[in-house]
Amino acid sequence: MKPFWESEYLDREKSTFGKPSKEVEDIVPHLKKGARILDVGCGDGRHSLYLANIGFQVDAFDISENAITKLDYLKGINSLNVNTFVCDILDFDFKYKYDLIIVHGVLQFVEKTKQSSIIELLKKWTNNNGYHIIALFTDEEPIPPDLKDVMIGVFKEGEIKEHYRDWQTLMFDSYKFHDEHENGIKHCHAVNKIVAQKTVD
Repeated sequence: MKPFWESEYLDREKSTFGKPSKEVEDIVPHLKKGARILDVGCGDGRHSLYLANIGFQVDAFDISENAITKLDYLKGINSLNVNTFVCDILDFDFKYKYDLIIVHGVLQFVEKTKQSSIIELLKKWTNNNGYHIIALFTDEEPIPPDLKDVMIGVFKEGEIKEHYRDWQTLMFDSYKFHDEHENGIKHCHAVNKIVAQKTVD
């Protein structure tokens, strides 16, 4: 069974995951004019479109063709410049470093054996004084039955902080939330969020 968001990406009138997250909005004043941003696992673009509308240079990719098709449609009707790609996080072709990398709700879908190398890769391609915004699901709540086949890399509570011990942690949050999707599926998720800044190369 495909994850619920694949069908929701087909609805061009509604954002699948809602408005931009508060931590993304909060980082904007700290970014230089024309900052270069990478949105990893961008979905249908709730963060990419918001940041491009402000005037940042945004690259965005997702493994879902439906997501990128919808994002391309939305950027077109809103005359926004977002460079989009359909690819896996391990296949993205880095060409330059970024001032901000967003990885929102992605890493729990990556095999545990690959998570450290991916995070280190993203850190490598981040400018000095650049930022990472990471949001992921933890094992404080059971994996929902409809996601058990794809949520293969759930983190332990606080585990993500260990990956950023060499950066400055600006924000860490841990909480649980309930959501319900249009197809009637209900979830309870435990979340960790971290905002970290690269202070040394």
